[in-house]
Parts: sequence; structure tokens; C-alpha cells
Amino acid sequence: MTAVRPPNHNEVRALIEERLSAFEQGTGETVSIDWRDDEKRTLSVIKLPVNALYFNPDTHRIRAQRTLDPEKDRQLSEDKYSAEAQAYLRDLLRGDPSDPSKVDPAFEKLKDDLREHGQNDPGIVTRDGVLINGNTRCAALRELGVDHIRVGVLPTDTNLDDINAVELTLQLRKDHRRDYSFMNLLLAIDERVKAGWTTKRIQREFRFTAKTVDRNRWILSQVRELIERSTVTHADGSTTALRLVDFETDQGKLEELHRAYTVLKAASPDQAEQLREQRLLAIAMDHSKTDVRFIEPDFIERHGAELKTLVPSGEVPAPQPAAIPGTSIVPEAPSKEAWDLERLTTEVLRAKAIHRSTATTDHDARERANETITRTRAALKSALDKAGKTALLEKKKRGPLERLSDANDDVLAARDDIVAAKATGNFEPDELDDVLLSLRAGLRKLAEAARTDPASPATGVRWLMRVAALSTEEAD
Repeated sequence: MTAVRPPNHNEVRALIEERLSAFEQGTGETVSIDWRDDEKRTLSVIKLPVNALYFNPDTHRIRAQRTLDPEKDRQLSEDKYSAEAQAYLRDLLRGDPSDPSKVDPAFEKLKDDLREHGQNDPGIVTRDGVLINGNTRCAALRELGVDHIRVGVLPTDTNLDDINAVELTLQLRKDHRRDYSFMNLLLAIDERVKAGWTTKRIQREFRFTAKTVDRNRWILSQVRELIERSTVTHADGSTTALRLVDFETDQGKLEELHRAYTVLKAASPDQAEQLREQRLLAIAMDHSKTDVRFIEPDFIERHGAELKTLVPSGEVPAPQPAAIPGTSIVPEAPSKEAWDLERLTTEVLRAKAIHRSTATTDHDARERANETITRTRAALKSALDKAGKTALLEKKKRGPLERLSDANDDVLAARDDIVAAKATGNFEPDELDDVLLSLRAGLRKLAEAARTDPASPATGVRWLMRVAALSTEEAD
């Protein structure tokens, strides 16, 4: 059971026992769940008043969203089953994961489904009346004015590990109405790691590959680092920082960053750090995944003259790296470029934390933060526009090369097909004539387009002109 019990747990427990006794005297509904050591456990399903039950304060569905309001989160941690704490949980359960202040369209869809079809699957509840599965459905049923909810009742010897395992198994099923949000999924994995789960067990329970588990752990470590770097301590001792919920919509960008960073780090750790800092800067400024892709290690050096002027002043020496434990190997110290990029990103993260905070009363700090955000946004947009144009030009340059490379692959494949046809006596040369004549016409057009200076065409172009049967005089 949970360490702290709801205030009315004795009454709820008595009601549950009474209804379970009635259940045992007839043939009622049951639900099967995965239980300890891969066994199955069948639970009796009973009806309970929705207003007698409590939302699970430890549910992983809204773990990241709890950071939306630090004061309410503190109250929730101190008194999980108070009216205020339960009201906060209700608001988060119905809220959009990326912006809990707004109602999630998926919640409205769930309400519509419950209104039209009723409750399909039972929830899961502890003997004390805490919902382990079905929290969102209970919130929706309350709004619809429905009095009761069907729930399967967990065994009397259920412990906290059982509760977490049951919730995870049920919530990760693909047929569930509402998936875990990105941040809450990362937190669920992290919690299992801290609980001592092996990578293989996590893979099995979450249905992930080992690479996906490693990537998700890396992403969460990056987000936590960004939150720490964004923390600002004010004169009155209060702090402001970004929150987990601020990164809910960045899944694709962070996954692509992990892929690019991992590949580059093997060849050049310092360039990988420069890439990471610059992409994190763009992510912090809410740029699209397409924009972030334009950023390479030399992005600011090539396109961001304005951004370079925003690096905080002052020469701060890069820290001396320590030797790798157990060896005498000392990693190379970060370059000045990497250090400057880190300072720039940190400055923007702090500004964004103040900019987004509704609790900051330091007006001067807010004004400075807003100015930093405005200047950075303009400079970054300018640099991304330049990088986008450069990428478009490079794409146009690569276009002919990629098409000809593909054409070469097709020619070689055609050769293999001809060899195979000859080997089986199925080759008919006459059938190739029309296609080959079309190919010759295409090669002539290609030769005309590729020819530049008639006096000294490149070797490949000279060859193409000959193959296309252009005049020797033109070819030479």
C-alpha cells in the first residue's frame, strides 16, 4: 500500500469488503492483470462511488505536469489526499500535457465516448480507495455526473512495487485510450532504473529496444541538465527555473539531437559539444525540427555573426578535465568555442525561465530576460534563414549527382538482369531497342546540359558527349 492513506480509508475499505462479499455470492465481472513474476491475477470487479475514491498522487501519467505550479506541487507532496491536492490532480489529469492550463482534446474525446458508450474497461483500485488505473476516466465520469465507476480490486497484500508495476503494465498497452506523455514516459523509465531494474527487464516491460532505452535516458539527462542550468536565484532567495513540462513538445528534436551527437562524438567530442549547445539553444527558443536540422557544429561560425555578439562578456577559463577514473587518460579540455556556446545557451535558458515564470516579482530581471529573448530570437532567426538558404543551394548542387548515382545503380541492376536472362535463354535483344534508343536520346540531352566550356570539358563530360554520339569536333 501507499505509505500515507486517505483520510476515509477505513470507510472505503469497509465498503469494498462489503461489495466483494456480495460479489463472491454470485457470478460477477472479473479482470485479469499481470502480477508478480509474470503470473496472472484475476481481480473481482465491483462498482464504487466516484466521489469516494482518490486520484493516485503518484501516477506517472502527470508526473512531469506536477511541476507546472511549484507551490501546488509542494502541497501535493505534503498532503496527498487533501481537497486542494486532489483538485490539482484533477486539473492535471484533464489538462493538455504540453500546456496543462488548457483542457486536453483527448480528455474531451474520452468524455464523449463515455457519454455515448459508457465505461468499457474497469479501472483498478487499492483496498484504501486509491485509483491505480482509471484516474482520467474517473475525472471524466465525475464531470459527466456519473455516480459509480467499475473497478477491479487489488489483493490485500499489494505493496508499492506491485502498484507501480500494475500501473505501468496497464498504461503502456497500445489499446489504452491515452498514452503517456513524452516526459512522463522518460520519468517512468528512470524510476525503473533507480529501482534496480535491468535493461532487459525495462526493454520487456516498455517494449523498447536497448538503443531506445539508452536514448531516452540520455534525453532525460539533457533535460535535467537544462533545467539546472536555467535556475536563477533571486535577491529574496526564491528560485526560478524551467520545468519538465516545458520540454513535452520537443521529443522529435531531442531524439534527432541524440542521433547526431552520438555519431559526431565518436569522431570529435568537441565538435559534438558545439553541435549539442547550438541545437539546444534553438530548441530552447522553440524552433521547429526542420530549423534545428540546419544546425551543424560550425553553424554560428558560418551564419551567426549576430549571435556571437550575444555571448556573455568576460573571460571565464574552461575547467580542467579530470582523469578518467582508474586510468591516467585525461580527456581533452573543451575548446573556447564550445565554452562560449555553453555560456550563451545557459544565458538564454535563464532568460527563458524568468520570461515564462508567473511568480517572478523582480521586474528588472524580467525586463533583462525579455530583452535577451528578443535579441536572441532575432539573431537566431537570421542565422537559420542563412543556413536554410545555404542548405537549399547545396541540395540543388547535390541533386544532379544523387540522380546520376541512382541511375548508375539502375544500369548495373539492368546488367545483372540481362546476364540472368541470358543464362536461362530468355534474353531477346530486339526487345531492348526502344528502351535503348530512348536512353540514347536522354544521354544526348544530358550531354548538352552538362557541357560547359567546349574548349576543355571535364573528362566525364567528354566521355558522355562521345557516348551520346555528339560530333567528334564538339567532343574534342
